[in-house]
Amino acid sequence: MNILLNYLPTTGHLDRLRAAAPGSTFLVANDEHEARFAIVEADVVLGNRHFLQTLPSATRLRWMQSNSMGVDTILRGAGPLLDGVVLTCVRGLYADEVADHALALLLGVTRGLRDAIEAYSVRSWGRWPLATLAGRRALVLGWGGLGRAIGRRLQGFGVVVSGVRRSGPTEEMDGVVVHGPETWREELGNCDLLIIALPLTLLTEGSVGAAELASLPADAIVVNVGRGAVIDQSALFTALRAGRLRGAGLDTLVDEPPSATDPAWDVPRLLLTPHVGRSLEEGTPQWERLFEENLRRWVAGEPLINIVDQSAGY
Repeated sequence: MNILLNYLPTTGHLDRLRAAAPGSTFLVANDEHEARFAIVEADVVLGNRHFLQTLPSATRLRWMQSNSMGVDTILRGAGPLLDGVVLTCVRGLYADEVADHALALLLGVTRGLRDAIEAYSVRSWGRWPLATLAGRRALVLGWGGLGRAIGRRLQGFGVVVSGVRRSGPTEEMDGVVVHGPETWREELGNCDLLIIALPLTLLTEGSVGAAELASLPADAIVVNVGRGAVIDQSALFTALRAGRLRGAGLDTLVDEPPSATDPAWDVPRLLLTPHVGRSLEEGTPQWERLFEENLRRWVAGEPLINIVDQSAGY
């Protein structure tokens, strides 16, 4: 079996991969040229780097392991070239970190940190009314591992939490009312905090638009740690400029990085971070151990962790 690594393995990682797949040939691609050559005969590809650029050269690929949580870029870029290829991701591995960031954005908006930073920059000292989270009502779009991690944190702040999942009836799960896809919009009028933790798929793209934003109370806050295109960005910016919302916190935009003239830079009431909910890792990446375990399972014929439903998009 030929296995291509589209990344430079840390100390010991390649040895553990070899132990998981004895007798296999491992190739480490240092650049796109090497990856394009190696993928021709690769049965397995580990890692995203150079993957889409070189995929058309693959002739026998059977499994691709991504080191990203979201796979919309891979699915959109690969198209039919992934037919018959098993795709796995690192879903859930960074849920706690991204949930922490969602709370940071929410607290930043609630406690007026953008205004405080701007005042600090001009050495202005003043006070103004601020909100608290206790007693507020949150609706978390996307009740997977990330959504549940966000929900637990919100409950710790005294927030009344409900969730939304892609299928099934409305029911209570572990003390949280979880809505199905047909009913969640009816809850927006009672929602103080709208937290988006959705992957980007054909069904989720643009699912929070002008109508949904208009249904929120005037003092509501929107936070997005999913994908930028899940929300109608233009409609959100219009609502913020009009003072229709208390504020928004975004860790993701439709176009990244935004150009120097992107309107996101100048929107009032917006707290923006540069897609760092899952931040850069120092030392050994968390996903290496998952890669090792999944390779062991692949060789043993056992079910892989985090197989992507390519028809659903995640």
